[in-house]
Formats: sequence, structure tokens, C-alpha cells
Amino acid sequence: MAIPYDLKKTNYIRMKRRDFIHATAGLSVLGFLPKGLAGSVLMSEDRYVSEAYDDNKVVRVYNQNVSDYNFSGEQVYWKTINKDVLTQMLSKSLFEISGEKKVAKAWKKILEGNKNANLVERKIVVKVNFNNTIRDINKTLNNSPAMLSVLAKSLIDAGLQQKNICIFDCSRPFPKEIKSEVRKQNLEQIVMIGKNDNPAVSEKTIFLSDNKGFPKDGKPTDQYPIPQLLIDADYLVNLHLVKMHSPGVTGAMKNLFGILGNVGFYMHKKETKSFSVSNQLPDISLNEEIKKRARLNIAEFVFGGHTPDSVDKFTNEAFFPNGMPASLIVSRSPFYHDTVLYSFINAEYQTCKPENLRKDLATIGPDTWLKNSSERYPAWKYEQAGSADIKKEGHPLKELTFKGVNYVSV
Repeated sequence: MAIPYDLKKTNYIRMKRRDFIHATAGLSVLGFLPKGLAGSVLMSEDRYVSEAYDDNKVVRVYNQNVSDYNFSGEQVYWKTINKDVLTQMLSKSLFEISGEKKVAKAWKKILEGNKNANLVERKIVVKVNFNNTIRDINKTLNNSPAMLSVLAKSLIDAGLQQKNICIFDCSRPFPKEIKSEVRKQNLEQIVMIGKNDNPAVSEKTIFLSDNKGFPKDGKPTDQYPIPQLLIDADYLVNLHLVKMHSPGVTGAMKNLFGILGNVGFYMHKKETKSFSVSNQLPDISLNEEIKKRARLNIAEFVFGGHTPDSVDKFTNEAFFPNGMPASLIVSRSPFYHDTVLYSFINAEYQTCKPENLRKDLATIGPDTWLKNSSERYPAWKYEQAGSADIKKEGHPLKELTFKGVNYVSV
């Protein structure tokens, strides 16, 4: 029987992961090999899954019917999401990523590397982005209760138990209104944890290289504690938003910035580099405890926003009809994932009329964090992943193209 999450618990005995030896040919026959890995010698299911960071496939699923929000302020934006449409969008993205045609098999393949795996005893954590829950949640962008419930139900369909699904953001409160909306979807046992729940930290830390030699209050700032709930989990799903932000765009790598409660102590220091130009984001994403659990990145790109003030209407009607992205963007690699997200925001800047841009968004932030990340991980190719300049004559405005990303739009 699975042991429920215990916020105060520091010692948790996990079941040993099965370790099956596969020949490359055998995996190819079963359809386990994603593009780019053909010919690799995969020693076990664990190794197959760990190669998620190498997978350069990124899927965008668009459906204009996912929300009828009109940006007038008369509606609560997160209550306008059609959960049935969102469910279809998530399922379609899972099929594209996994090559499977059923939700359960798709999740099993993504999470365990085996479409026939039994997930009943597995534990999963979903890192969400609640950065704006310290403000008016009806006017500022956060992951929606619709997305949380749709994702949870999809995982349950794959065989995970409710009590083994934990949705968390240690750096921000988990609003009661959002919890209530999720509970209404027959999800009474889902674990939902925010900063006010005081989640325990583990003894394991992430080394922040740019913080070395910069103590604060007599304490080192280069050892970033990992929450115990993440260490207790078998899998990590990175669910986040697409927001215009100082590093250019809030995406998968930026979302992991908030796995700890007191991020300010470790990150926002005048003496150290900001995360937009430092190695802090790759330090976190490439930490072995994170990497070996990371399975999927999901951008809830139904709406776009500028943090921390608003849910924004985009002005590029070719990319964002009616000002709404109406999309999910899904991938296994956080680097290629964020490359696509950054390119969409960059496209907004390149193509919309300057007078339509908000003055505080007149320039997009640099993508230095992507360049720094590519220098740390051999499979990530910064130059090859650059999107084509959409201002060039003859380039289609409605979609992006890439030199080194297997980008699919459906």
C-alpha cells in the first residue's frame, strides 16, 4: 500500500524501481525510442526516461474554443475555460509526445518508459506556478483550477492513485478558491500544497554556482534546499504559464525557481547575478535529483500575461486570434520547451505594432538563460534551436519554424 504524503516526514522508504535490460532493437520494435535516440544503447527503463532532456520534440495544441474570455473585466478569466476542450487538448499533446493513441498508455510511456507499466504505487508531484496568488487571483495570471483538475484526472486514468498525486508551489500560497474548484471535480484526495502549508525541506540541496562566496545573515546562499515532497516522488511534471518576465519569458526552467519557500534568500541578491543572466536556472534544472524525476513540461498557454500585474491580450492576431494563445505547449525537454515559448513571445514583439505594446513591455528580455543552459548540457543546442526570423519575406506569420527543434503544431 502506498504511503500518503507527510509534510513533516524526513525519512521515506521508496519501493525499488524496476530495472529491465532492453536491447535497442527491442525498444524500437515496441515504439519506445523517440526521434533522435535511434541507435542509442538504452540500458534500462530508467535510462530511457532520463533521456527526456535530449528529446527535441515540442508540441503545440491550439483550440480557439478552450475559452470565451473577452478581456473586458466582466468575466473571471479562469472560470471561462472549457474543461472538456482542455481535456481533448491535453490528450492530443500526450499522443503526439508518446506516439500512443490512448491516454493511459501515453502517460505510462512518458512516466515509466513502458506503455504497459503499473503506476498504482507510484508517486508524482506537479510543480505549478502560483506567483500571483499573493494578489487578486481573478485579475492576475496563475495556473487555473481547470488545468489542475484536467491534468489530475488524466493521471488517474493512467492508473495513479489520487493520494499519490501532489500539486505544489512552495513559494506561494495555494488559494482556497482554487482548491475548492479542484475538489468539486471529485478530486477529494489530491494533495495540494502551498507556502502556507510549511512543506518540509530535505537534506538534499542544489548547488547555485553563482552564489558561491555570497553568504547572507551568516548562512550560505549557494545550497538551495529541495523540498521533501519532491524527493519522496517518483516523477515530476512541470506545469507552468507563459508570462512576459525579466528573463524574456516564464517557462519550465523559470518555474522550477519556485520549488522552495524562501526563494528570495537564495535568488534575489544585489551582490549576485540575476537569473536572467546567471546559471541559476540551469543549476536547478540540471540537478540530478530534479533531472532523474522530470518527465514532462506543460505550458498552460490559454492566456498570456505580464507578471505580476495582468492577464494580457496579445496584439498579433496571426499567432493569437482574438488576443488569446488558446494553446497547450508540451515537451519532455525543458530547454527546447522554453526555446519555443521564448520564440512565441519574441514573435509578438517582432510583428505587432509598437503603439499596441504596453510601454512596460517595450523590449523583450534576453534569452541568456537558454545560452547558459546549452553550455552546460551537450544535447542542448542553442544556435540550432533558434527560431527563424519571422520578419523575413515569405515566412509564414501563423507558425514558427526552427532549425533544430522538432516542432509540431496541431
